Amino acid sequence: MIKRQKKLIIICASAFVLLTVLYFAVVKPIVSAIIEDAPPELLDGEVLGVNNRILMMEQIENADIERLEVHNKKGGYTFYRGSDENLYIEGKEGTPYSLSALSSVVVASGYTLVVERVTTECEDWSEYGLAPEDDPAWYVTTTRAGVSHKIYIGNKLVTGGGYYCRYDGRDALYILDTSVEVLLGSVNDLITPILTYPVATSQITEVDDVYLIRDNELIVWIDYMTPEEIEDTASKGDFRFLEPEQYTPDLSSYTSILEVLSKFYGESVLLAGNQETSLDETMLKEEYGINIEEPDYEFHYTLSGVDNFVTFSAKDEDGYMNAYSSLFNLVARINISSAQFLDWDLLRFVDRPIFQKNINEIGSMFIESGDFSVEFKLDGEGETILVTDSEGGGPYNADDLYNFRQFYKTVLSMQLEDYTENSDIANLECYMTLRITTDAGIVTEYKFYPYSTRRSFFTINGEGEFYLLTDQVTKVISDAQKILRREPVNSDAKE
Repeated sequence: MIKRQKKLIIICASAFVLLTVLYFAVVKPIVSAIIEDAPPELLDGEVLGVNNRILMMEQIENADIERLEVHNKKGGYTFYRGSDENLYIEGKEGTPYSLSALSSVVVASGYTLVVERVTTECEDWSEYGLAPEDDPAWYVTTTRAGVSHKIYIGNKLVTGGGYYCRYDGRDALYILDTSVEVLLGSVNDLITPILTYPVATSQITEVDDVYLIRDNELIVWIDYMTPEEIEDTASKGDFRFLEPEQYTPDLSSYTSILEVLSKFYGESVLLAGNQETSLDETMLKEEYGINIEEPDYEFHYTLSGVDNFVTFSAKDEDGYMNAYSSLFNLVARINISSAQFLDWDLLRFVDRPIFQKNINEIGSMFIESGDFSVEFKLDGEGETILVTDSEGGGPYNADDLYNFRQFYKTVLSMQLEDYTENSDIANLECYMTLRITTDAGIVTEYKFYPYSTRRSFFTINGEGEFYLLTDQVTKVISDAQKILRREPVNSDAKE
């Protein structure tokens, strides 16, 4: 009997231990979870969000917004719904803003899922930076249904995990996560730092009047020519320099500039004006170092007839500069690495061949060197071109015409090398003069002045800063003389 009682006691004790373990391991967590996951009691205006978390107000998406006004220590701004259904920055209607930045603002302001509702009855708002004397940041969202919601943003949590917030008209204290920080920034943070209208690949021929000013001096001015201008100047390409007009633009360099213009942006916006009045020039000079009248740098082009002006300040030691876009009426911060062409010297812009004329548009070529001189007259074009010379030769037969074309290729092959070390033509002797007259009567005169064994300074219409190898000049003279002697001419030969 006693033995049976002991066994019963052991069994009961074991069952008690098992039930205790099951309670703490299974039942209690389930009960606790049910209690913890129970929906909170909502205040008037609150909405139940995911995982039984509280939304301070109904969720407001972009399409629901009629007006969004933001005020903080960096100023204020307002987005409003235009008649075309787009959102605009009030007072900056033409200013481009970042769609992704606007999306962040809309989500942060419209999706108020709280981390925690600290209390429903806050007695001291100053403890959280939300008292009127604290001048907290705030925003008001007005829906297209005419309903307005105002929320204040106070101190950041010590942990850095969020901000204390208050819904206007309630005594409840909330914590929102750090996504609301986007509402504490400047309107400039939302604006796209675009400087010029983007140039698409298909629009290259619509770009005109490209010029660069540096230290208040015009460096280059590139013009896109009309078909008539191409014919009159006997040009082989579509572009020409208006300054310095004696050279031809390097197509590779010009294309690389256009590639920059396909997306010419600064790194950040410092100031944005409205589209009614340009930013004050005195203010730009005093506060941003941008001198409109005497610019450190200025870049311009037209696209489909629209002027794009960007005026820059001087560079700082890290290569940064301020840039004012007159088209978008804003000042942006930019690094010279994003616009290296601003610092290119003239040589980088200039194509190396010094003579680039279409033979079909040439009327005459005059060459003089010492006692030797000759003038070639050209008429017609292509296979029917007629050539005569001042020595009574011509019209040239097929062999003579072949030689003349080889001579013309020799002239086309002359290339500049670098900046000259000597441009003192008063003390240099002219080795060769080459004078070209187009069918339209435009005259271009080249003069060549050797100043060392291998180098010759040259001018085009009296202007020059570069040299070429003297052997190239000698080759032109030699080939011209061979034509008159009816000797074979080979443009690829050294002599």
